[in-house]
Amino acid sequence: MKTVFDAIIKSLAKASNYNRDDVVAPAVVLWTDKDRQWEPLAERLRESLPHFLTLGDYDTANKTGPAIWLRCMIGRTLPEADWPEETTPILYLPGVSRQELRAVEDCDPHLQPLAALQYLGVFWTQHSAKDWTILAFLQTDKGGGLGLDVARDAATQEAMKRALPMLADTLISELTGKLDASDFNKLAAPDPVRSLLKWLNDPKATRDGFNASEWDAFRSVCQSDYDFDPQADGEIVGAEHLGRKESQWQTVWNRFAEAPKRYPHIPERLRAANPPDNLFRDESCWPQDNDKLEDDLRGALEKLTKLAPNDAAAAIIKLEDTHGKRRDWVWKELGQASLAIALEHLAVMAEVCKDAMGGATLEAFAEAYVSVGWKADAAMLDALASVQHSQRASEDAKAVHAAVAAVYQPWLEAGAERFQALVKDMPRLCENVEQHAKELSESKTGCCILFADGLRFDVAQKLKGVMEDKGWKVEADWRWVALPPVTATAKPAVSPVADLLGTDSDGDDFCPAIKESGKRLTIDLFRQLLVDRGFDVLHGDDTGDVNKRAWTEAGSIDTNGHKQGWKLSWRIDEEVRGLADRIRSLLDAGWEEVRIVTDHGWLLLPGGMPKVQMPSYLAEARWGRCAVLKDKSSVKVPTMMWHWSPDVRIAMAPGISCFKAGLDYAHGSLSVQECLIPEFTVRAGKAARPKASIKSVKWVGLRCRVQVDGATTGLMADIRTKPADASTSLAEAKAVGKDGSVALLVGDDSLEGTAAAVVLVTNDGRTIAKKSTMVGE
Repeated sequence: MKTVFDAIIKSLAKASNYNRDDVVAPAVVLWTDKDRQWEPLAERLRESLPHFLTLGDYDTANKTGPAIWLRCMIGRTLPEADWPEETTPILYLPGVSRQELRAVEDCDPHLQPLAALQYLGVFWTQHSAKDWTILAFLQTDKGGGLGLDVARDAATQEAMKRALPMLADTLISELTGKLDASDFNKLAAPDPVRSLLKWLNDPKATRDGFNASEWDAFRSVCQSDYDFDPQADGEIVGAEHLGRKESQWQTVWNRFAEAPKRYPHIPERLRAANPPDNLFRDESCWPQDNDKLEDDLRGALEKLTKLAPNDAAAAIIKLEDTHGKRRDWVWKELGQASLAIALEHLAVMAEVCKDAMGGATLEAFAEAYVSVGWKADAAMLDALASVQHSQRASEDAKAVHAAVAAVYQPWLEAGAERFQALVKDMPRLCENVEQHAKELSESKTGCCILFADGLRFDVAQKLKGVMEDKGWKVEADWRWVALPPVTATAKPAVSPVADLLGTDSDGDDFCPAIKESGKRLTIDLFRQLLVDRGFDVLHGDDTGDVNKRAWTEAGSIDTNGHKQGWKLSWRIDEEVRGLADRIRSLLDAGWEEVRIVTDHGWLLLPGGMPKVQMPSYLAEARWGRCAVLKDKSSVKVPTMMWHWSPDVRIAMAPGISCFKAGLDYAHGSLSVQECLIPEFTVRAGKAARPKASIKSVKWVGLRCRVQVDGATTGLMADIRTKPADASTSLAEAKAVGKDGSVALLVGDDSLEGTAAAVVLVTNDGRTIAKKSTMVGE
């Protein structure tokens, strides 16, 4: 989020966020703008957001039209509704206020078809539910505003309206101090460098924006300072000056390089200028030179499959020496150097993969992976993710896949074969399940166990880094999985109730049975066992009672892997952020520690893993990398006993192969990536939280009376739609009284009936308790 325009885009995107476990996706984000303050940005928003719709005269090219047409667009019944299905459309309503839509019976007839959208969608508004004005967006620090110090006088407000197009392109970091009319007027009267770049980007529009005296002044500055006449020389000559960076043009280039996305057409001008090659040509300034280098890199990566693995690794490292510098060029910022970015990760992968994972014992093998080997897995995923948004995404992905196939795949297969050789004579891989379950079952009050399905060791290292960056105290360890490494078998084995489970199950779906009843374990029975053992089961964003013990689940790594295959790599950072946010909410709520456990890792290989035959007549059930064998079946693949029963034999796919074709994401067999799993114990790194809880919440109209038990010194009470997010406050937070009482007022009667939470917040902003409520209930 660098510019004000970026912040507007981010805030609009945030408005469509919703809890997938609780509500359906909003049909639309409604942007009401009674005074038409934001209208000067409408065209820019249309260019940036294909899902940006506008109420107005019928103009399909600009996705503008009357209410009935807009309803059809939002319902995706028209071919012009060409944005991705998962994207929530934005409907801009110039000249319309939120109150007009809410007054359904008195609503203007031309707006009535849109009135129902207030119930199907969400409004882009301030936290007070008022329309965003330019002043409010700049000034408020809640609900997505920028929290700037801005004068409120009429002259300042008029100046900021005039300057809005320039203000949108301004770096937020430049908007410092007390902003008043003079600051916005300076934006409206462009400085020479900004004007020159805007003119190079769009000569006609910039010229039309000048009056005669301004244009003459601009030409005079260009002639005196830059030895260039825009009118006589034209934009191509100007682009050549820019690319050469001679004399004062270096300053112009530096400004362009600071925020190149502001000037999307300048690369076209530089391509057209294209001066002849010479010894003094700086290839970093010319997009065509970068394009050629990117093409060269693409071709070199595609040819790696013809080399031996070590030769391919050496070639990647040599390519990094040549192309690494391009990550400092402006073209990276413009998305024109995706392979140069991916190459950084491929070089790490190649360096690790030069040496096979080894070790005379299983313990030595594990230590080699924990210390170094995981970095190859992480780098491979990062390389795949780097080309997601490439301008030539399909071709670049193919090139990265080739590098992965040439270097990573042989290393992965050799490691899996070595691992299988080390464990082939072991009756079980994980011997201490009962002891581990006992430790978890004896977790102290204030401990919340968080289960993250498919949190592979390398992904866990990313999470560990995020947690440590937040100042949390992190204790890290690892352990072996229960076999086979699939959720049905391995998840119960890392739970506090593992000792209650047994073998009275045929194992064909890899689910154990409850010892006492013999019933097959289901999710409902699993949760009941947890409750019976004294663990609350927390769902969604619930933070529960911190004076108890709890089990909660978060993340979708395994689900997304099975659905999306190698494209899971695109979601890893998102998954890590989601897990970190869930941990933060638990710690902020007052949990003394969060223990993170997982069930298994996985293999990921773009292009798919090789298939090995497992005839159906030999197996009761067959999954991607494991199968339950029928009695007395004889197979030539590795076999292990089922963790929950020594009488059930499991066939394990050899190496990195699968029993099914076309899988580029799978787990269930023997590899260190699947079988070595991380564990974390996380504690907040700050001072101990006060012990307090919300005893009662009572509403009298829109006034909320709260009673708090426990230590209240320094505590504030608030009402929020998202407990840990102060920007979602619906009232003015107040200090809790010495007697534990506090009254909060919701000032906007339109919020009556809104689902929210009363929260207790420490003086450093931590949420330590919450109680769900409905405004005015």
